[in-house]
Amino acid sequence: MFLMPPRQALTKEIWNAFVSQSSAEAELPNIDPHLQQVWARCRRQQRHDHWSMPHRAKGVTYASIQKSKAPFLNIAIPAIEDTYEYLESESCAFVISDEVGCTLYLCADSEMKVKLDTLGIQEGVYWREGIMGNNAISSAMHLAKATQTAGFEHFKEALHGFAVYAAPVFGDTGTALGCVALVLPVEKASVSALGLIHSASRDIASQMQAESMLTESNQHLSEVHVLLEGVEEGVLAWYPNGKIHYLNQKGCDLLGLTVSELGREISSILTMPQRVHQAIKQGVGLDMVDTTIESKGRLISLVMSLKIVKNAQNSTHCYIALLYPIKHIRDLVHQHVGNRARLTFDDIVGGSDAMLRVVRQARHAAKGRGPVLLHGEDGIGKSHLAQAIHNGSDRQGQPFIAINCQAIPKELMASEFLGSALESEHSSVSKFELANGGTLFLDQVECLSSEVQAALLHLLKTGLINRMNGNIVSVDVRIVATSNVDLDQYVVEKHFRRQLLLELQTFDIHVSPLRDRIEDVPILAERKLTHLEAEKKTSLALSQEALSFLMRYRWPGNHRELRNVIERSANFSDGSVIRVKDLPDNIITATDHGQTGNKPFHSNNLADSEKVTIIRSALDCRGKIGSMCEDLKVGRTTLWRKLKNYNIDVNDYK
Repeated sequence: MFLMPPRQALTKEIWNAFVSQSSAEAELPNIDPHLQQVWARCRRQQRHDHWSMPHRAKGVTYASIQKSKAPFLNIAIPAIEDTYEYLESESCAFVISDEVGCTLYLCADSEMKVKLDTLGIQEGVYWREGIMGNNAISSAMHLAKATQTAGFEHFKEALHGFAVYAAPVFGDTGTALGCVALVLPVEKASVSALGLIHSASRDIASQMQAESMLTESNQHLSEVHVLLEGVEEGVLAWYPNGKIHYLNQKGCDLLGLTVSELGREISSILTMPQRVHQAIKQGVGLDMVDTTIESKGRLISLVMSLKIVKNAQNSTHCYIALLYPIKHIRDLVHQHVGNRARLTFDDIVGGSDAMLRVVRQARHAAKGRGPVLLHGEDGIGKSHLAQAIHNGSDRQGQPFIAINCQAIPKELMASEFLGSALESEHSSVSKFELANGGTLFLDQVECLSSEVQAALLHLLKTGLINRMNGNIVSVDVRIVATSNVDLDQYVVEKHFRRQLLLELQTFDIHVSPLRDRIEDVPILAERKLTHLEAEKKTSLALSQEALSFLMRYRWPGNHRELRNVIERSANFSDGSVIRVKDLPDNIITATDHGQTGNKPFHSNNLADSEKVTIIRSALDCRGKIGSMCEDLKVGRTTLWRKLKNYNIDVNDYK
C-alpha cells in the first residue's frame, strides 16, 4: 500500500501561510527556496482558489504531434501499460507527455478518470505552469530530473487531492523526448512512487536505445552479433525465406537448440504460435507477449518481442525474435510490487494453547508440499500465517503472489487466473504462472468461479494449466488458501467442488477467534504498542485497568479490531499511558459475557461491579466530584473513600 509522506502536514501549514499573506515575495521559514519561487511566480499569474480548464490540443494539431512522437510512444505506451497492469493501487493514472508537456497518452482507472475529467485533464492537455500552477510534469521537464508534487505542494487548490510523480525521458543524445508521470490520490502518496516512475523512464530510454541499435544492425549486422552474445535475452533471427541466420547462446539455452541449427529451415525445428505468423503477415512487430513455442516436440513457455528489420528499399530484410524466460515477467512484477511475504513464524503472536497449536501445525505444513487450507473468522491473521508458511518452506525467496478472490469480478476471473485469450492483447500471464516456483495465496477461496475451481483442481492433480489461448503450461506452485465460511455447506449447496475441497485439506488448519483465546489479548496489545512506539518515537503503555476492560470484551473483529482499538486509544491518550477513559465506549460498556451496547457491566464480584460503576460515572461526569455524587447518589466523603479504595484518579477522566 502507498503511505502518506511525513512532510505533507508541514507543507499544508506553509501553503496556508503563503496564500494568506499579502506579499508573494515574503520569506517563509522551513520551505524549499525553489518551491517558494515557483509559488510566487504562480501567484503573479493566477489565483490559487480558481481553476481554469487547461489548454488542449485537438484534431489535426494533436494528430500531428502524436505522429511526430510515434517512435517514442511505441515504446513508452507498452512500458507504462505493463507497469499500470501490475501496480497494486485502488486508484491511479499514468501520463505520457511530450517535451513541452502535451499529454500524448493517459490511462487511468474509472475513479481517477472521473476526477481528472472533472478538471479537464485529458489527452491533448498541456501541463503548463501558467494555467495549472506548479506541477510535477512541468517541474520535471524544467529541472531535467525526476520530481514529485504532492497535495499542498501544488499552488492550485484544485490539485491538492493529487500526488504526481514525473520523470523526463532522454534520448541517447541527451535530448528530452518527453515525460512519464504517475498520478495518485494524495492519501495514497508514497516515497517509493518517485523511484517507480524514475525506473519506468529509464526503462523506456533503455528500450529506445535498444530500438536504435536494432535499426542500425541492418547495416552493421556482424558487429551486432558480437553485442547480442552479451545480452540477457535470447536472440533468434531468420530471413523471410525461413532460413535461420543467427541464434545466440541464450536463445540456444531457452529453446533447447545448438548453434548447428544455423542455416536450417526454421519451421523444421520450431513451431511458432499463430500470433507470430499473423504479425509477420501484417508486417507489424510484437512487444513482450507471452507465448508458447514448440521446439523439437517440447512446449516452451516464454516471453517474446518480434522485430521486423527493413533494408534500404524498405522491404523486409529479416525477423529478429527477442526471447525471455517466463520468469522475466514475474521478476518485473516483484520489482514493482515487492515480495509481500515479509512475516515469519517469529512474527506470529500468541501464547494461548490454541494459538501455539496453530503455529505448531503451520510449521509442519511449511515443511510439506501439499496445499494448505486456513479457515476461521475475518481478522484473525490468516494472511500473516500464510506468509509465515511460505517463508518457513523450501520456497522461501521464490514468488509469493497474494490474490483476494472476492475482489476479482466473476467475468474477469478466468482471464486473471488463466491468462488472456485474445491474440491481439498484450501479454497477460496467468496468476499460476506468476507464482511458478513459489506460493499462490488465495484469500477467500470460496469466491472462485466454477471455471477457475476446475482449473485449480486440474493443476493440483496434474501440475498443468490450460491457458485461455489453448496453450498447456507446466506450473510448480504451492497453494495456500483461506476461507471464513463453512466450505462443507458450500459443497452441499454446489457452490464449491467437493474434490477441490478434499485436495485443499491436505493441511487443514483452523484458527480460533480471539474471544476463545482471550489470554492472547495482552501480548497482541503489547505488539501493537511496540509498532506505535516506533512510529511515534515515544514510549507507550497500557494501564492495568484498561487492560482488564480489553480482557472482558468479546472482540467480534478479532486481531484487526484489537489493533485498531489500541491505535485509536493511543491517539486519544494525553500521555504515554493508555487509560480507561481513552478506550472506545463499546469496550467500556461491554458485559462480562462479551456483549456490547449501553448495558451495565455485571459481575459476580460486587466490588468489581461497584468499581466499574464509579469509572463509568467518572467518564460521564468528566471527573467532576459534585456531578459524580449526584449521579451515584452518594456523599462526597463516601465517594472519596471508594475512589481511594479502588485506586481511581478522577484527574484521568477530566
